[in-house]
Amino acid sequence: MQISHLKQFAGLVRRHNGTILPVLKTESVDGLVKLHIQGSVVDFWATPEELYFRGYRLLCAKPAIWDLWSRVICAPDQAKPEAFAVH
Repeated sequence: MQISHLKQFAGLVRRHNGTILPVLKTESVDGLVKLHIQGSVVDFWATPEELYFRGYRLLCAKPAIWDLWSRVICAPDQAKPEAFAVH
């Protein structure tokens, strides 16, 4: 993937098997901030915590995505789904 193509995405995540998937955007879904992940055979919404604990790792992202993701990686034992609730 060329660098010029990355500008259209909010970020990229890597699955545990090495597959790289784009983060299209963030949105409040069911009161939580979720990332929209889409690939050739997948299309889903998940919180950064859900992704992290399923083995996904953030490769590159816009600052707002890094901020959400850092809450999980800096304190994974304290991360809870409600920590990403929109107030």
